[in-house]
Amino acid sequence: MERIDIASVKGGVGKSFIAYFLSKTLAASHKILLIDKDLTSTLSRVYNIKGNLLSYLTVGQSSLAYFKEVDSGLTVVNVGCSRKIKNVEPKKIADIYSGFSDHDLMIVDNPSIPSDVCLDTELQAYYTYLNEKRLDYNLILILPPNQLLLDESLAFMQLFKDYIKNELSISLGNDLVNFDVISSVINMYNPRERIDISKIKDLTSKIVKIPFKKEAIYTPFNQLNTPMEISELAKYVLEYLESR
Repeated sequence: MERIDIASVKGGVGKSFIAYFLSKTLAASHKILLIDKDLTSTLSRVYNIKGNLLSYLTVGQSSLAYFKEVDSGLTVVNVGCSRKIKNVEPKKIADIYSGFSDHDLMIVDNPSIPSDVCLDTELQAYYTYLNEKRLDYNLILILPPNQLLLDESLAFMQLFKDYIKNELSISLGNDLVNFDVISSVINMYNPRERIDISKIKDLTSKIVKIPFKKEAIYTPFNQLNTPMEISELAKYVLEYLESR
């Protein structure tokens, strides 16, 4: 099962929004496992998932379901990311992932990078499940539609890349390391804003601009139409899968 992380440096830039519509689009042709690692469990609330994986593993195997098969092409898992993960052996999470090994792709909706307390343990669980000495961190980077914040995000992302390729790969015992930005998404894009995207091209040339939609602020995801730009993003993901 391949994996793509939806990641950002800033909160509130639309990671869950992108993950929701991208997973639904890809589920038309592939079997998708959508992992909700976000601290607010936004996607789990959309899909009415009451339990979470960490409670299941730490509180006497809670009877509340931590996952839901939405349809034949999409399953959603609520991790319930918190510091509680420090009390869970990565092997236990890896065993859970093994139960979904018939899926083609794992899409992970992450907290903003600086606040991701689950990062190391959850990644270790995934690579324990793979049982391979390689670390492929493939992500879709969600960027804010403001030049100053965008530049700050790109600068921090370079530090994060160095952390993945050096410190984290060593701590996880992975010998082969790859860090690949499959696409960068500028969400809530306003063409009136003068944004220089040349720096983004140092990470990837596959840039998707999703226009600002006022209704997306107060309307539940499941009552919104899929933004047409999601098809472009899905195309980049499918190209990635075909190259594997």
